[in-house]
Amino acid sequence: MEQQARLVLDPRTKIFLVLCMGLSIALLVPMYVEAVNIALFACLFLLNGQAKTAVKLLLFFGVLAALSYVPQNTGAFAGVVLPVSFIVRRFMMPIVAGKYLIDSTPVGLLMNALEKLKLPQSLVITLSVMFRFFPTLGEEYRCIKNAMKMRGIGLNAMNVMRHPLMTLEYVMVPLLSSASRIGDELAAAGHTKGVDAPGKKVRYKTTRLGLADVFVSLYIAAGFCEVICSRLNAW
Repeated sequence: MEQQARLVLDPRTKIFLVLCMGLSIALLVPMYVEAVNIALFACLFLLNGQAKTAVKLLLFFGVLAALSYVPQNTGAFAGVVLPVSFIVRRFMMPIVAGKYLIDSTPVGLLMNALEKLKLPQSLVITLSVMFRFFPTLGEEYRCIKNAMKMRGIGLNAMNVMRHPLMTLEYVMVPLLSSASRIGDELAAAGHTKGVDAPGKKVRYKTTRLGLADVFVSLYIAAGFCEVICSRLNAW
C-alpha cells in the first residue's frame, strides 16, 4: 500500500519538469547529470509515497548505466546493447517526469494550475480529460490481464509472439472498446461537474508555489546551465 504524500509540488513545477526533461533529449547530457536527475525523481517518488517505484527507477537506471560501459570490442553484443541502452536512457527522463506528474497530481489541482497559466479553457478541458483517460485505461488493461490469467491465458512476450492474433482478439479488442466507453464517461462526468460552464470557477483546493518548487526549478536551471557550459567548453 502506498503511503501518503509528504511533499506536494505545484503542478506548474511538474509541467516545467516534463518540458525540461523533454528538451533534454535534444542535448547531450552527461552521465552524471542523468544520475542526479534520476536521484531527484527517486526522492520525489519516495516523498509521494511511492517507495517501490523509486527503488525500481534506481535499479533500472543502474542497469542501463552499467550496460553503457560494455567494451566496444565485444562485437555484435556491444553493437546492439550500447545503442539501445543509450536510446532508452535518453527517453527515460521525460517518461519518468510524465509519470510523476500523472501519479502525484489530482485533476482539480491540474485544472487550477492550467487556468493560472492563462491557457484557453478548451485546452484546459482537453488536457484534464487526457489526464484522467490514461490512468483509467491502465486500470482497464490490468483488469483484462487478470481476467485472461484466470482463464489460463498468460499475457507474456512468448505468447504474444506465438499467438499474435489471439493477443489482438483477447487484449486489443476489449481495450479499444473500453477506451471508447471511458472517453464517453469522462466527457459526461465533466459536463456533470460543470467543467465547461462559463464564468470564473471557485475551487476547493488551489495551487501555490512553495520553497520546494523554487528549489526544483533552480536545480533544473542550474543543470541546463551546466550542460550548456560543458558543450561550449568542448567546442
